[in-house]
Amino acid sequence: MTIDYTDSMTEMLDWFAEQPCSCATIGHISDDIDRSRETVRNNLKTLMAGDYAERRYEPTGEYRLISDPREDGDAESNAS
Repeated sequence: MTIDYTDSMTEMLDWFAEQPCSCATIGHISDDIDRSRETVRNNLKTLMAGDYAERRYEPTGEYRLISDPREDGDAESNAS
């Protein structure tokens, strides 16, 4: 799956790279990168569709980045 590297996707992936466990809720990510929850949710859905992220814990909606798609050479860059 090709990931569209929008500004928000890149910011989110950079943010995950700085986290000790690569885990967080949508609200946590949204607050830290100053993007809407909907944008973060959509980015996470894209990453999950490509098997780069997973919902780690259903009750709290915690997500985990499994791997950074940029490290797999999956690159399609767009600014938005």
